[in-house]
Amino acid sequence: MEPLHIAILGAGTVGNVLGNKWIYVGHKIAFGVKDPESERVQSLRKDLGEHVFIGSPAQALARADIVLLAVPGSVVRELIAEHAQHLDHKIIIDATNQLVKGQTEATKQWQATGALNSLSTLQAYVPHAQVYRAFNSYSWETFADPTYQGVQADLFYCGPEGEKQAIVEQLISEIGLNPVKLGDLDQIEVVDNILRLWATIALFQDKGRGNIALKVLTR
Repeated sequence: MEPLHIAILGAGTVGNVLGNKWIYVGHKIAFGVKDPESERVQSLRKDLGEHVFIGSPAQALARADIVLLAVPGSVVRELIAEHAQHLDHKIIIDATNQLVKGQTEATKQWQATGALNSLSTLQAYVPHAQVYRAFNSYSWETFADPTYQGVQADLFYCGPEGEKQAIVEQLISEIGLNPVKLGDLDQIEVVDNILRLWATIALFQDKGRGNIALKVLTR
């Protein structure tokens, strides 16, 4: 299997966990961050070793065909606008949520700035990209350990049909999750409602961020 070339924009825990697992299965990962010399990035470099590239978003995007957006929701629009030329025509996985950072969990109330996803921004700035909505509905703990009492958790996503869909499902499976496609991008609000359901149980009812995931049961 040929390795995939993936740019992860953001140096937070979600990108770190996903990047680690994709590196383990042989993919080429490039992290794009605002300040490559920051303390957080140096810690990331120490965790991942010298075999992973860490540089500016533009440098990371130049090395990749697939992009994971894993930055705080508050900076997504600016990031997409600034790097639209490098993002267009790529596979883009939007894992971001337009939430006021830390407030939803702290207050147990939704602290959103509007739509949870960044689809309208992506469609405006990168109309030729293949956009998928995935990895936004759980916390990093589920990505780190996606098996619950011996059962593999499902990861709900949406996006276009075709060859690119198979790549996205491969990436989901390599994290240890079972991909469940809910439809094309017209189902993006359904995917976002999975986050609302998960947060209601895991956060608002104090069940624990790493203790809750979802599974579709069939007969």
